[in-house]
Amino acid sequence: MFKTHHTHITATLAILALTTACSDEPISSESPAMDMSTEVADMRALQDDMNTSPDPVDMQDPTDMDTTPDPTDMSIEDMNTRPPIPGIVDPQCIDGQYNEQLPELVDISAQMNSYSPSNVRAFYESVLELRYPMGAKLVKEAPNTQIDCVAAFTSNPFTAQEAFTDLNTIVHECGHVYDLGNSGFFDNHYAINMGLSFTCSDGDSTDRGGKTFARNRIAYDAFSVQRPYCDGFGPDCDFYADTYLDGNPDDGDISASGDQGYGSLLEESVQYVNSLATGYAFHDQYTNFQSDRDGILTFLWYIGRYLHMARTQYPEVYNFLVQDDCWRQATLTVWGRGWLYLEATKGYDQLGISDDAIEPLIKDPTILNEIELLRQAEGCN
Repeated sequence: MFKTHHTHITATLAILALTTACSDEPISSESPAMDMSTEVADMRALQDDMNTSPDPVDMQDPTDMDTTPDPTDMSIEDMNTRPPIPGIVDPQCIDGQYNEQLPELVDISAQMNSYSPSNVRAFYESVLELRYPMGAKLVKEAPNTQIDCVAAFTSNPFTAQEAFTDLNTIVHECGHVYDLGNSGFFDNHYAINMGLSFTCSDGDSTDRGGKTFARNRIAYDAFSVQRPYCDGFGPDCDFYADTYLDGNPDDGDISASGDQGYGSLLEESVQYVNSLATGYAFHDQYTNFQSDRDGILTFLWYIGRYLHMARTQYPEVYNFLVQDDCWRQATLTVWGRGWLYLEATKGYDQLGISDDAIEPLIKDPTILNEIELLRQAEGCN
């Protein structure tokens, strides 16, 4: 049995509508790993009206790296020819220096034996406290004045074992609600761990009042052919793009999830790390395959693609993101935390579906070079 991000996708429209109404810097909250169901068809029907293709003018050769003004003291030639360092993270920079205590398989048999379907929130909070305290923080402190992230994304599990099927989704969605509750009108808040967070400004798309471009512009870049839209689900396509990169950035309609800017792209990346961290903490309780690794791998790929498009086609956006300490450091931190959990979960087959196919896409030298350029702008190496 496979568990992907699709089943509760219609339910996530509630958070998407809420964030759009409440802030000019909304946070998209499409569900992480979820079961397939007929609800996909409902979601597709809702999206069809706004899902026309962006202008192919956005397509560009991934090796074209020569148009952006230098955000550091390096020359443009240096930026475009310096090869990426060996490895995925740099131990001399923020991403490679990131570390945190990984979850341990603490005994939770008492909590499982006392499970009650009528109090699933208490169960989630108690097991998270024992194995993944950051997840417990997000679930406990996510403001429920407008939406209860536990009630909204729990499938009414009858047993404790069934409850674990929803847990990575609960942590992911409560993470969105927590960050939204701590964000300002033009700010994005990112809770990374118990002692680290970032609050960055103006990260929405320009059409929505920010200083970045819509994330759906990368849907038709030159990298997209490596893993194209699924228009549903399939083993060799990007089923995340159907949800997160939907819409047309040039049609004047900014209601699609994909019309949001870099701020929401990074927010989704933060929560997909939380999904994987939750999966790692409770992998011994999983009875089916999850897409936890697929999610964060996809979004790290999106980050590299977004930065490449910004640098080669939208230099003002690129300079904004790279010269701003918050956006640059938050991006490197999320990159580092993502790879921390990806390395920790190597060989955990139940935590991935297509992860073996996605990971090589991120290791493309062009993608890795974009992260190396961030490190150089940070003053590393």
